[in-house]
Amino acid sequence: MKRAMCIGLIFVGVASLLPAQDAQKILDTYRRNFAIASLDVKIQILQDAAAGKTASAMGPLFQQAVDFVTDNASLIPTDARFNQLGAIGAEQIGVVGYAPGKDSVWKLFTVTKDSVTLTKAATALGVVGVGDKDTVTNLDRYVDSQNAFFASGQTPDLAVFAACVKSLGQIGDPASFPLLFSAMNLGYPAEVAGIARTALLSLKGDFSEMLTGVMRTRPLAEKKVALQMALDTDKLTDQQKADFCELALDIGLHSGVSESTNKVVLRDIRFQAAAALGARKWSHATPLLIEHLDQSIGEFDNGLVDRNHLLDAIGELGAMNTHEAAVRLTQFLVLINSYTEKGKAYDNQVVFAVLKNLGDIGDKVAFDDLMYTQYLNYTTAVKQAAQEAIKKVKW
Repeated sequence: MKRAMCIGLIFVGVASLLPAQDAQKILDTYRRNFAIASLDVKIQILQDAAAGKTASAMGPLFQQAVDFVTDNASLIPTDARFNQLGAIGAEQIGVVGYAPGKDSVWKLFTVTKDSVTLTKAATALGVVGVGDKDTVTNLDRYVDSQNAFFASGQTPDLAVFAACVKSLGQIGDPASFPLLFSAMNLGYPAEVAGIARTALLSLKGDFSEMLTGVMRTRPLAEKKVALQMALDTDKLTDQQKADFCELALDIGLHSGVSESTNKVVLRDIRFQAAAALGARKWSHATPLLIEHLDQSIGEFDNGLVDRNHLLDAIGELGAMNTHEAAVRLTQFLVLINSYTEKGKAYDNQVVFAVLKNLGDIGDKVAFDDLMYTQYLNYTTAVKQAAQEAIKKVKW
């Protein structure tokens, strides 16, 4: 063993003096020495190769080391030197960017349980796996399994998990978006969640389409987070945000759920999406906002939402400034007037909101019912609000 180590050390000294064109000869010598050396000397050879001036050409040697470890996988649990050797080899494959070594690195990832080795292997895959669908699929499956493991109440190896997440961000394949989105929102420690967010924002492709995939296919809790992310990010245009909010409102209105918790989440999605559409005066969303008002009226009447939610729904529909919005608000006024005629007073603030928004739109479709409001048993303030709305009607 001493003789082999001396040969290795002498060779390193000579190798550092050789010109770059002799890199192949140096590589061949390293590989021959590695093949015959003991475990300890193999480790020394790898370390020397990594430190030498020709390290960038040593990819085949580093892969040879990783393959040696995986070929002897049964010995890994009983001899820590195998993990040390595998960790050096995998790490250096990443350092020198030796893409042909990616499958060997992934195989190492599957045969060891050592956290350091796994972390180095995962990190290397982020470099050599760029553009490789198999690497993306393998890492995606691992992250997905760890997300499920964490969701079940258990904690995975966070260092390894974070390295995989970071590598997926480096590779940048949009297929990883749903898994990274889950990792960002499952409740991992802040540092890990932050790594997931950074990785997610690093992915290539249409960010709007990727978020839309979450809104269409992921659980309700993730849909809610996706909506907030869409509104907060600077990666979407205002039109893309409005389109996304239309989809969110559509889902909030038309998804059938049975559990009360899910109903609350859907309602939150509805109101947040409607508020964003109202703020943008996105008239294309008028039909959805009419449905939103219909549901909000029923929820208010049944005590499921407070007055402010109904007032918001009225204002958001009014902000559309369309004939269809005026028609629906006029119908609501007719309903309120019918209650008043029967001696059943409706919430005054709601009445004021309807009158104000009809006045702001100024559509003549409301004229007859605004006039009729003045003859009913309303307060003077309500009748004055009706008069103000009448003055704004456009003919």
